[in-house]
Amino acid sequence: PFPSFAMAVAPNRGKKGGGGAWYTSPLIIFAVILFIAWMVVSGMFFADSSGSKNTRGGTQDAMTRSSQLAPQQFEEHAEAAGSGHHFVQDVITPDSMRQAAAELVERAVGTEMAKNFEVDVVPKLGEHDPEWFEIRDGRSRGAILLRGTSGVSVASALNWYLRYYCKVDTSWMSPFPLEMPQALPEVGASGVKRTSLVKWGYYENVCTFSYTQAWWGWNRWEREIDWMAMSGINLPLSLTGQEYVMERVFSQFGLSDTHIQEYFTGPAFLAWFRMINIRHWAGPLTRSWLDGQRDLQRKILKRERSLGMTPVLPAFAGGVPEALAHLYPQSQFTRHGNWGGFDRDNCCVMQVAPTDPLFKSIGKAFVEEVTRTYGTDHIYSCDTFNENRPGAGGQVPLDFLTTSSRAVFSSMQAADPKAIWLMQGWLFMNDARFWQEPQLNAYLDGVPQGKMIILDLFTDVFPVWKRRDLARPTPIEQRTWIWNMLHSFGGNSGMYGRMQVISRDPMEAKKESKTMQGIGITTEGIEQNPAVYEMMAETRWHHKPIDTHAWIKDWAERRLGPLASEDRVRLGEEAWLLIADSVYSCTTHQMGQVKSMMEIRPRVDAYSGYIPNSDFMPIRRHYKDSTLVQAWHQLIESTAKGGDTYRPSPAAAFDLADVTRQVLSDLFARLFARLSAFVQHHIPTRGQGFNLPQGKITSVEEAEKMMKRLESLIEVADKVVATQGHMLLGKWIDDARRWGKNEEEADHLEFNARNLITLWGPNGEIADYASKQWAGLLTDYYLPRWSLFFERLRRSLADQSPFDERAFRKELLGLEQDWSRKTSPKFPSKPHGDIVALAKRIKETYGELIDETQHEDIYNVPLPPLVRAPGADVLAEQLEGRQ
Repeated sequence: PFPSFAMAVAPNRGKKGGGGAWYTSPLIIFAVILFIAWMVVSGMFFADSSGSKNTRGGTQDAMTRSSQLAPQQFEEHAEAAGSGHHFVQDVITPDSMRQAAAELVERAVGTEMAKNFEVDVVPKLGEHDPEWFEIRDGRSRGAILLRGTSGVSVASALNWYLRYYCKVDTSWMSPFPLEMPQALPEVGASGVKRTSLVKWGYYENVCTFSYTQAWWGWNRWEREIDWMAMSGINLPLSLTGQEYVMERVFSQFGLSDTHIQEYFTGPAFLAWFRMINIRHWAGPLTRSWLDGQRDLQRKILKRERSLGMTPVLPAFAGGVPEALAHLYPQSQFTRHGNWGGFDRDNCCVMQVAPTDPLFKSIGKAFVEEVTRTYGTDHIYSCDTFNENRPGAGGQVPLDFLTTSSRAVFSSMQAADPKAIWLMQGWLFMNDARFWQEPQLNAYLDGVPQGKMIILDLFTDVFPVWKRRDLARPTPIEQRTWIWNMLHSFGGNSGMYGRMQVISRDPMEAKKESKTMQGIGITTEGIEQNPAVYEMMAETRWHHKPIDTHAWIKDWAERRLGPLASEDRVRLGEEAWLLIADSVYSCTTHQMGQVKSMMEIRPRVDAYSGYIPNSDFMPIRRHYKDSTLVQAWHQLIESTAKGGDTYRPSPAAAFDLADVTRQVLSDLFARLFARLSAFVQHHIPTRGQGFNLPQGKITSVEEAEKMMKRLESLIEVADKVVATQGHMLLGKWIDDARRWGKNEEEADHLEFNARNLITLWGPNGEIADYASKQWAGLLTDYYLPRWSLFFERLRRSLADQSPFDERAFRKELLGLEQDWSRKTSPKFPSKPHGDIVALAKRIKETYGELIDETQHEDIYNVPLPPLVRAPGADVLAEQLEGRQ
C-alpha cells in the first residue's frame, strides 16, 4: 500500500512547482497517523517468532488462515504479493546468433584477425534434425567461412579450425585473444563438415558453482561461455542468482528478512543449500550479494541465449526456512536427514511435504518469479534427494516417491505448461542399494514421458543407465538421459582421467540406447586436467570412437604453441603419449583424481591411501610413478631454452607446472611411506591399513632429516604452482573479497573462501574434500599442519611413547579454525617465477632421489574398492573391464 498511498497524498512530490513540502500539511499528517493506526489495528505489521518486524506480507493470522485455503486461493495470494518486476528476454534469430558468433570470433582471435573470418548461421529445418557445422575457404582470398546451425555450432567450427588447422590451443589456460599464425591455413576444396552425435551438449554440476565459480565476475564468465560455445555446449546449467528469486518468493509467503537470512548459507556453500543438504552455515547473504548475483545472471543468460544455448534454470525442490511451519500450522512438513555430520543448526533442512498444497503453491510461485526475473527456456533443474535417502532412512512407501516427483513437476508445469525437469541422477548411483527397480519406477513415473531429462552423472565410471543389477531396459534407459563425465570431486588438483572410456563409450552408448539425447560434463570443479575435458567436449562431434593416440599427439603440438620446432613437438608427443596411456587411462577401482598427501590432515598411517571424506580421491596412484617421471623429463626438454627463439606458450607452461607438481606430490608420498615404516617399528601405533616392512630409515636422526625434507618439498611445490594464475590462493581470496561492498562484508566473504577449501564446515565436517595445491595454501596452511605433526612425532620418537592421535587432532583443529578466520597475510594474486628454469633446478636438486624411489610401490597387494558411499558397492563390479 505504501507507493499508492504516497502518490495519493502527494501527486506532485519531486516535481518543480509541486506546492512545497507536502509533509508539513496538518491535514496530511493527520491522515498519515490515521492510516498507521489502521494498519496496526488490522495487524499489517506483526511480530515474528523471533520478535523481529515483517513488512513484506500480511499478518501471521492471515497467513495461518491462508494455509487452509485451496490451491487456487494459495496461488492468488502469492500472485497478489508478487513483485511485478519483469525481465525482457531477447528474441533470438539467425541474424542475432550470427552477430553473437562473430563477436565471439573477434574475442577469440583479435579484431584484425577476425576480419578474415566469415560467419553464417543456417537454422535446422526440423526440431529433431542434428546440429552441424562446416568450415570452408572463404569467398575472399585468405578468408575462412564458418557456417553452422546456431551460434554454438559456428563457435564449434571455429574451435575445430583453430585446433586442427592453426594448431592453436583454446583451453582454459590460453588467454584471449589467442596467439595466431600470421596467415590462416587453407581448408581445401572439400572443406570440413561435422554433425552432432546427440541433441544436447550439457555442462556443469551444481557443485561447480561453489568449488570453482563462487567468486567469478563477468569477465571470467564471458571467457567460460565462449569456451562452452566452442566446446559444443548448448544446454548449460545456469543457477547464479537463484537466492534472489528465493528471497522474493519466501517473502510472498509471509517470511521475514530475518527468517530468510537465517536460512541462507554463505556464498561459498550455496551448491549444497540448493540441494537441501545444509542451511545457515557461513551465512547470511548480503543485499549487495543478492542484487549483484541477479545482475550477473542476467548477463550470463543474455550471452548464452544469444549464441543459441538453452540455459537450465532452477525450480523449487521443497526446502524452506523453519519459520514457515509456524506461519502455516495446518500444512505438513518433513525434514531431511543429517548430511555431512553437520550439527543441528546447519543440517536437517525442513521441507514442505510434497502431498501438501503449499508445495505446489510455492513451487509455482518460484518458477513464476524465475521467469519474471530471468526469462525462461522451459527446462528446470531440481534435486530433491541428493545424498539424502527419502524418509530419512525408514521404510518408504512407493506412492510417496511417486507423489514427491509429481509434486515437483506439477509445480513447474503450473507456472510453465512447457516445463521439462532436468535432474542429476547422482542419487541412483550414490545410494544404489535403495534405488532398486521398484523405487526407480515409482519415482520416475511421477513425471510424464518426455518431460524429464536424467543426467547419468558419473557415466565415465558408473553408467547407471545400464546398471548390471537391473533388468534391461533400466528405468533410466526408458527416459531421456544424458551421458556424462564427472571426473573431479571438489575441484582437486591431482592428475587423473579415463580417456580409454570417454573416447569410445558415448558413441557406443548412443548406438545402444535411442533415449540417450546428450553428452555432458558434470565435474564438480574445473581448470585442471584440461586434456581430459577437451577430449570429452569434442565427443559430441564424433560418431566413431576417437583415436586416443592421434588425438593426444595433436594436443601435444598445439599445447607447445605454433613456434615449437619439430624436435620440441616430438618430445612433447612422447611425453603426452606416456601420460595418456597411464595417468589418463585409469583402469583400477579409483574413481577420481589422485589426492596429494601434502593436502591431507597428517596421520602416521596416511600411506594407507584412505582419506576421511574423500573416498573418491585416494592417495594411491593408479599409474606407475616412473612413467610420469619419464614424461616429466621429456616435457622439461620440450620447453627448455635452446638455440631457437622458442618461449613456452601459457598452455605449455601450465602443463610443465602441473606435471612437476604431481611428480613432487608422488615423491612426498613415497618418502612419507619410508618415514611411516620407521615410526611403526619404533613406537606403538594403531594405524589403519597394513604394516610396512622396515625401510631405508634406520635411526631417529635419519627420521628427523626426512621430516625436514618433506617440509622442504611442500615449499618447493608452492614455488612451482606460484608460476600459474590458475593455482593461486591469493586470486581465490581477492575474487571473493571483491564482492564485498565494505571491509566487514569482504572479511565475511574471505572466511567463506578459506573455509570451503580447508575445513568445509565449522569443525572440519568435510575437511580437505576441496583441497587444492595452490600457492599460499601449501605454505600457509598445509605446511604448518605437517610441521605440527612432525613436532609431536619427534616427541613420541624421543621417549618411545605412543603418538597421541586424539590430542593432536584437537590441537590441529584449533590451528585450522584460526587460519580460516584470518584475513592476513595478503597472498599474491598474480603468477610469478619461471617454471621452465624452476623445473630444471628441481630435476637437478631432487633428480637422484626421484630416480632412486620412483619404482618403490607399497601397494603391491590386492586393494579393495575405497568407496564407502551407501550402496555404491552394488556397482563396484562395473569398474571391472572398463579399460
